[in-house]
Amino acid sequence: MPKFYDIPLRKLIKDLPINFLKLVFGKDFKSSEVKFLDVKLPKLFEREADLIIESKGEIYHLEIQSSDDPKMALRMLYYYALIYENYGKIPHQAVVYIGKKPLRKMKNYLRLPHLNFDFELVDLNTIDCNLLLKSHSPEDWIISVLCNIRNEEKTLKELLNKFLSLPVDKRQRYLNLLLHIAKLRPKRLNFLLKEVKLMPITIDLEKDPFYLKAKKEDAIRLYRKLKLEIKEIAEILDISPRKIEEWLKEEGLLKDKQD
Repeated sequence: MPKFYDIPLRKLIKDLPINFLKLVFGKDFKSSEVKFLDVKLPKLFEREADLIIESKGEIYHLEIQSSDDPKMALRMLYYYALIYENYGKIPHQAVVYIGKKPLRKMKNYLRLPHLNFDFELVDLNTIDCNLLLKSHSPEDWIISVLCNIRNEEKTLKELLNKFLSLPVDKRQRYLNLLLHIAKLRPKRLNFLLKEVKLMPITIDLEKDPFYLKAKKEDAIRLYRKLKLEIKEIAEILDISPRKIEEWLKEEGLLKDKQD
């Protein structure tokens, strides 16, 4: 999974979005019955899983995947063997595909001589967002923005309104996280940004590390590939020109241009 989405998505699934985990593994989970296991599996080579938990004596392994990786089944087999070696139990495994493009190359099985291996593969593009929107968990609400939404404007407005019921501090944190995750669905992100500005709340995005990291990467890309001026980039990204200039200097891009 790209590092850009690594931290926030791991945080979401470690907050145990109950409906999401039930959707993936087909079983009910209770926070009081879940034990988090070490995701680092340092044996023959360094491997770190996205999530490994134990519930009622069973081990569950979840990977979040944003690219259509044809070698995913082989990677899951590595994890399978390492988890079994470390914990002595056969894991229930699932991969959740969060990419926007149609899933074509990644398979949920591996067939080799003397080996038949498979795991669950969930494509969020095919999942009805209402399955997560009906949850009482804000983590589920956030993940729903990546699912199949029929009436986008109506549903996204309903999604934002759900956050109004949260305490102010949680509302700020979860909305920032929602806007960050929604970057995987650019059209939805643009709509959400416009709607957030109309809501009776204050969201200071320029203090959110995930949001700033995304904007910085966009700014660098626009400067390098399209050769846009700082003022133009600032208008496109809705970020102050001074911030854009600061980022470009950090990357040594302004110096390179002057030279």
